[in-house]
Amino acid sequence: MPDYEKIPDDPEQAALKAEKRKPKQKLLGIHRYGGKLLYMWYGMRFGTLMKLFARGRFDFTTNCIPDVLTLVLWCPINTPLYLLSELIYRRRIKNVKLDKEPVFVIGHWRTGTTFLHDLLASDPNTAYPTTYECFFPHHFLITERTLSRIMKVLLPKKRPQDDVPVGFDRPQEEEFGVIMMGQGSPLNTMAWPRHGPVDSDYVDFEGVPEKKRKAWFDAYLWFYKRLMVRHDKPLILKSPANSARVRYLLERFPNARFIYITRNPLDVYPSTVKLWRALYSTQGLHNPPYVSGWLDDYVLDMMQRLTDRYQADRHLIPEQNLYEIRYEDLVKDPIGRLSEMYDKLRIGDFSQAEPKMRALLDARSEHQTSQYELPADIKARILERMGPHMERYGYLDQPGQAAPQQPAAETEQPA
Repeated sequence: MPDYEKIPDDPEQAALKAEKRKPKQKLLGIHRYGGKLLYMWYGMRFGTLMKLFARGRFDFTTNCIPDVLTLVLWCPINTPLYLLSELIYRRRIKNVKLDKEPVFVIGHWRTGTTFLHDLLASDPNTAYPTTYECFFPHHFLITERTLSRIMKVLLPKKRPQDDVPVGFDRPQEEEFGVIMMGQGSPLNTMAWPRHGPVDSDYVDFEGVPEKKRKAWFDAYLWFYKRLMVRHDKPLILKSPANSARVRYLLERFPNARFIYITRNPLDVYPSTVKLWRALYSTQGLHNPPYVSGWLDDYVLDMMQRLTDRYQADRHLIPEQNLYEIRYEDLVKDPIGRLSEMYDKLRIGDFSQAEPKMRALLDARSEHQTSQYELPADIKARILERMGPHMERYGYLDQPGQAAPQQPAAETEQPA
């Protein structure tokens, strides 16, 4: 299926893009779209892993068997490490104080949440969940300093969906920690992409029974407490799906601060297609993922669902605890916007954070953003479905992006 990315004019860059797209038959393997990436499922306890396998009806492809076998050999180790960690830290976990309210970075995937999260996480007076902590939530308290160093050789230098650096010590989405505990998430689609989307209702918990919703947030708080034991600083948390969970997060963190970042949906849509295409390939327990029958519609449906739910619930956040920003404005003046953000949300002393933020910006000054070209019919669908959102944040004012006329009643088709 297309990923709508333009081929660069530079022949060398064009060749690299083509290489990532081209499947290559190998012994017991197929070149994964975007390159090789370590399975994230290694953080599951063995019983959780078996439930994941059963959910996909053990529909492995032969080329994935070697990696699946390493999962089967590794995951049983997580349970004794978990028991040891809980024994050592039991008292500290029981007595941990949750008086340092978190800052939630929210916004749809590919709106700049990672960029913003990285900037905020560079502040030495705040903390963030690391990739290792999110992938190994059961025992990171006792293993992070050793196993992360050993396993880092298995990671690529950059993510398959873009050129953002990868590392076990880098900021990560806490959603992965909840997944490792066997809870529902749209990200579980990565395991069995050929079977289509799963757990879509967990993006906003509409249709999820109350018992399962409670279990999900119990797991979330379980992980959060252990992160606080590790860091004992205000946490900067980033998970795009949390954009649709504001009401439930406020029940547990009534004084939390929220930073909502948005970006032109005409740019977000193709970038998200590329994201899922890459992750379904690298994380799938069968490969290639074969997603052309559903991915385009799924991305648009989830984009509208997430943004609509955020707009419906944003009024629940006290005005002084919410800061909204467009990605386009952030990249134009990152330091100015971050200073404004710190001031409104009372995050801390910006003068102490600014040097680290400037250093990160300098390090990424050569980062190239992918360019995309959408077919007219898909562009029209995005404008129709996301029109209210685009109007609210000023995207319909841009040339060539007027909202399409609504179809006549007799020709209107169901969504």
